[in-house]
This record gives sequence, C-alpha cells and structure tokens, in this order.
Amino acid sequence: MRSFLAFAVAAVRQQAGYRAEILSMVLGALIEVFARISIWKAVYGGQHAVAGITLPQMIAYAIIGATLLSSWDAALVVREIGAAIRTGQIANSLVRPASFPLTLFAENLGPRLFNFAVVCTPVIVVFSLIYGLLPPASVAHGLVFIGYLAVSTTLLLLISILFGLLSFWVFDAHSLEWFMRGFGALLSGGLVPLWFFPPVLAEAAHVLPFAWITYYPMAVYLGQLDLVSSLAYLAVGLCWVAVLVGLIAALWSGACRRIVVQGG
Repeated sequence: MRSFLAFAVAAVRQQAGYRAEILSMVLGALIEVFARISIWKAVYGGQHAVAGITLPQMIAYAIIGATLLSSWDAALVVREIGAAIRTGQIANSLVRPASFPLTLFAENLGPRLFNFAVVCTPVIVVFSLIYGLLPPASVAHGLVFIGYLAVSTTLLLLISILFGLLSFWVFDAHSLEWFMRGFGALLSGGLVPLWFFPPVLAEAAHVLPFAWITYYPMAVYLGQLDLVSSLAYLAVGLCWVAVLVGLIAALWSGACRRIVVQGG
C-alpha cells in the first residue's frame, strides 16, 4: 500500500511541474465542452426535449461527461506500455517490489485525480456560470454518482492497462491505442449517449464495461435510473472491475513468460 501511494504521489508531483501542459489541458477542455454544447444545441434546434431528454440535461451531460468522465486520454497508457515493451524497459518491472500493472495503476491514478482538481473543476465552474448546470436528480442520486465516479475512473485505468498488456502478443501498441480511443469514446457514451443509439447497438453497448465510464454515471446523475436500478448497475460495475483485475493478472502472468529484452 505504501509503494502504491508513493507511485501515485510521485506522479502527481511530476504532473504539477508542467504548468504549460496544464494550461493547454484546461484550454483544450474548454474548447471541447463548448463544441459539444454547441453541437447539441444545434441538434435540438429549439426543441425542449429529444427522446425524452431535455436540452438542459444534455448540456449537463456534455459538461460533466467531457470533464469528470472523459477528459483524460487513457489510451496514452497503452502507448506507455507499448514503448516499454519495444525498448526493453519492461524488464525492469520484474525487479520492482510491486507488480507492473499495479505500478501503472498508481502512476496513472495520481495524474487522473490531479486532472479532476486542476482541469475539470475550473472548466465545470466556467460552463456552469455560462449555461447553468443541473444538479443531481436527488441527494441520493448525487451520492450514488460519487460511487459511479470511482468505478468509472477504475474501469478506465483497468481497460487501458488490459489493452496495453495485449501489446505483448500484438507487438504494435498503435493499433490497440487507436482501437481503444475510438471504440472507447463510442461505446462509453462519451460522444453520444447510449439512449440515442440504434436498438441493437445500444443493447450490446449497455452490457460492456465501457458503458460504466460515462453513460451509467450520467444516467444516474440525471435521474434516468431509479435508485434501485442505480445501485444494481453499480454492483455490476464492481463486478466488471473484478473481472478486469482477473484478466490483467492472467495477461501479466503470461506476459512475464514472454518478455524478451532487445539487445541484452
């Protein structure tokens, strides 16, 4: 546990040192949220609601979905793992006291939490002042949403680590990186909420772990799910966490037997 916290804190300190990068991230998030809101306002075209979802609800979805739930590019973890494999630095992970997947999780959790505080918070405040931000459907929904936020962050990191470890067999992280970035944004509901999907695609997306990254948290926040259903889906999300942890452990075990250090 101490080593986990040490890796996370070190990652936060490193991230905090890049002020220009932080500023660019804030500006990028501002532009992205503004673009999403503008698109949804154009789609609604003056209508109060589409498919039972009001424009204020979609604005809240755009603000929170593009910040707290989607502002961090987890596909970079895939690139990081691919680079470590390609250069042979992955061998160093075998002599560390903590496992490579756990180290990755800690090193990326720190910047993710830092992103919440330094990037997401000011962006949410700015757009709340401009457009107004709907509060959670109820106090209970807001509390459950916090649980979903934790599950969302955990799943995002675990999925990225899982895809990254597949590089041991693919030997090209670029395709995995783009696959995760594209399909992750689509199937998570990050670009378009699942309630606007065609029925067949929506049914498939609803059961995949990606949906717990953006769609289900926002469905709870906006009150599209009652409290009983919200808690039930939260339990399913925790089951997905357990499944992914097991898959990562199995992949890492297999990867350790395949490690080949280039040039030595």
